[in-house]
Amino acid sequence: MPASPHPEPRADVDGRLIAGMIAAVLAISTAAPAIRLAEPLGSEAVACVRVTITGLGLMLFAWPSTRAAAKALAAAPRERRLTVLAGLCLAAHFATWIASLSLTSVVRSVALVSTQPLWAGLIARAMGERVPTRLYLGSLVALVGTVVMVAEPGAGLGESGAWAWLGDGLALIGAMTAAVYLALGRKIHEGLGEALPVEGYFVLVNVVAGLSLWSFALLRGADFQPTGVAWQDWSAILWLGLVPGLVGHGLLNWAVRRVPVHTVSLATLLEPVGAAIIAWLLLGEGVGVREAVGGLILLGGVGLGLPRVGGESARD
Repeated sequence: MPASPHPEPRADVDGRLIAGMIAAVLAISTAAPAIRLAEPLGSEAVACVRVTITGLGLMLFAWPSTRAAAKALAAAPRERRLTVLAGLCLAAHFATWIASLSLTSVVRSVALVSTQPLWAGLIARAMGERVPTRLYLGSLVALVGTVVMVAEPGAGLGESGAWAWLGDGLALIGAMTAAVYLALGRKIHEGLGEALPVEGYFVLVNVVAGLSLWSFALLRGADFQPTGVAWQDWSAILWLGLVPGLVGHGLLNWAVRRVPVHTVSLATLLEPVGAAIIAWLLLGEGVGVREAVGGLILLGGVGLGLPRVGGESARD
């Protein structure tokens, strides 16, 4: 096979990488239930405040890295434009996915947004990367599990009629934009390498996303103090910004520098299982037999698609 035009990141899975990806999945699994707990607030308000908290929280701990990243991007026009585009994709991801949660159930929304490995694989192929066959097979098996999960009628919000279809469609758009965001991040880091600190880059894309979401919310006339909102709702958004945002997505950006983007995306398919369990415990959203079976199939797809421990190459 012809050589890849871009260097491949390491695809062997060591203990630190496994631990980091598990922590990332656990963190992002709490996102959908937290959004539901902040329900008196509209999706526009939740999205822009969430991204702002994540960006400011990381900036407090990574100000030197943020300055270094800004300096590196200032000297690299191509990567600077890609960073702006990545921030816009991140904004679109949160805007569409958070909106979907008011139209369909947690399980359906999270399962559909977690189809991003399929889109990431297509993007990787379009960017000239060689995608391992096992990742395609794993994605297909996981997709079967996802279909089984979302086929459960359940008792979620708006699960019948046109509103549910709109919610499902918004979740799919969230999956596509998330895959583009991760792929752009890898392309940017390939161009600048160690000159671009991952923490500083993460701050800057959140700044772009936050400014975009605030502009959208203000133009839409979003209500930041609706009737019925309480301190618990703002606490849920604070959790959303710090745990899924800062910890979860920060670890995903760290992992994407060590394994291919479609591998990281495939691991996030575990999120529907975690989110379903948390939604059941906190929100009382039941998980049916079909959803449970679908979760097991999904887990099998993740196990099939992830590279073997001990040094399997991404090009095998």
